[in-house]
Amino acid sequence: MAAKTLKYSGSTLTFILVVFGIVALINFLSSRRFVRADLTADKRYTISQSTKKVLKRLDDIVTIDAYFSRQPPRVAQIRQSVRDMLEEYRAFSKNLQINFIDPATDDDSQKQKLRFIGIPEVQINVIEKDKAEVANVYMGIAILYEDKKEVLPVVQTTANLEYDLTSAILKVTSKEVKTIGFLTGHDELDAFDQEFGPLRQELSKQYDVRKVPIDAGKAIDADVATLIIAGPKKGLTEREKYEIDQFIMRGGRACFLIDPILIQYEGLNVNPLKTGLNDLLEHYGVKLNDNLVLDVSMDQLTYSQGFMTVTTSYAYFIKVMKQYQYRTGETSDGLSQNSIITNQLESLMLPWAGSLELLPKADASVEAVVLAKTSKGGWTAQHPYNINPTNRQFQPPSSVQQAHTVAVSLSGVFKSFYAGKAIPPTESSEAEAEMTAKPAEEERTTKTDSETTQIVVVGNSQFLQQGRPDGRLFFLNTVDWLTLGEELINIRSHGVTNRPLKEISESEKFFLKFVSIAGVPILVVAFGLVRFFLRRRAKRLVEAYGSIS
Repeated sequence: MAAKTLKYSGSTLTFILVVFGIVALINFLSSRRFVRADLTADKRYTISQSTKKVLKRLDDIVTIDAYFSRQPPRVAQIRQSVRDMLEEYRAFSKNLQINFIDPATDDDSQKQKLRFIGIPEVQINVIEKDKAEVANVYMGIAILYEDKKEVLPVVQTTANLEYDLTSAILKVTSKEVKTIGFLTGHDELDAFDQEFGPLRQELSKQYDVRKVPIDAGKAIDADVATLIIAGPKKGLTEREKYEIDQFIMRGGRACFLIDPILIQYEGLNVNPLKTGLNDLLEHYGVKLNDNLVLDVSMDQLTYSQGFMTVTTSYAYFIKVMKQYQYRTGETSDGLSQNSIITNQLESLMLPWAGSLELLPKADASVEAVVLAKTSKGGWTAQHPYNINPTNRQFQPPSSVQQAHTVAVSLSGVFKSFYAGKAIPPTESSEAEAEMTAKPAEEERTTKTDSETTQIVVVGNSQFLQQGRPDGRLFFLNTVDWLTLGEELINIRSHGVTNRPLKEISESEKFFLKFVSIAGVPILVVAFGLVRFFLRRRAKRLVEAYGSIS
């Protein structure tokens, strides 16, 4: 009996040792290779392929110092989420050094060091044990490479942390910072206005953002990588168009956000807007139509009427969907799935947009992609426009309903609009023009063929003023694609804008409402009846067998 007990104990000990050995082997292998299962549709809890490529390209040590207080629990939770993400970063690069530092809040030298770095001590409200208190905490990250430094002063969520971290790593490891220029001098949207502060701040994470005036006949600075022409309200002169053309010819990227109308909001007076860019863009392959687009796929407008606030569907606020689904069962794409700019967006709202038309080009060196278009229930309005939201005459004329293009991208080698033409003089006074025209022609030579470059044209700039996440994401994706290619777009698009419900018919709505209201009671009654009949049947069987016995 003792021998059997000893043999059993030895087998148990062997089994325990084998289990411990397997666990140790799994821990060893997992420490050398990072594996994670992310079951979300858009893999939002896994770092993107773009981040992995950036990390694998690191050829020298990049240090990430995370300064997080351990208390209170709310900060500790954020600290743990940040640690999890940084551990995933570390798994994809041997040149990433990560340090988690708990700042000593009572150490003045440590506080001074963090202030010098750019990480402030912040106050947060803490409610514990039925008591509200204010806690001083640190929640910042510093990214260091050689003598360069980027700081994320306060990290309150990990929602956009991957983009912030990867763009910071790119910025400190890049030899040069790309420059984004916003055209000025024609009442364009001013990126330096307080209204556009968040958007400019987002761009500044990766780019140098500046204003670009071109009214003095001076060429656009050579270090400007991408030029944004955002909603000019005054016509451009021939010389200004020439400077834009030559910027594109030298390989510069351009984004044209052109409004078809000028709105005077007091009285809602609307006039067609002439920017003078039509002939230039038509030469590149895009026609700006003189119209406003409306669509049955529309968003809502909220406005004040007397003492009331009214929200109504507004056909001029077209809602471009990733995919339109029609009652016939047919589907069509609204946002191009062939472009990295739009293939991860769910929707895009464009207010008071004009339609675009891609012109046939004999030269196949330019590839055109329709980025956004209305549903097949779209139509257009001509001047004079009535955009008053109280106007109920927004019913589509069925005979002319069709999909209308509202955003396109062009890629390839372009021909100069001014090839074979004299260089336009600067428009000052006639005497000055005569004096400067000849020297300008002698000093400058028109470049007739471009480097390989890209142009994006959108029949609207008002979407930037709406402050909506979908419009902001579309614009930032466009700038990233023009300036850096596909490097950062996949990361930024991890934050899906929204997932709108599928449009259904009135009969389907009635059926779902009926099932929701009456379905549960009917199921309960049905269950009760089935149970009643089963019990009665069982009772009869018992009685029958009892009588037989």
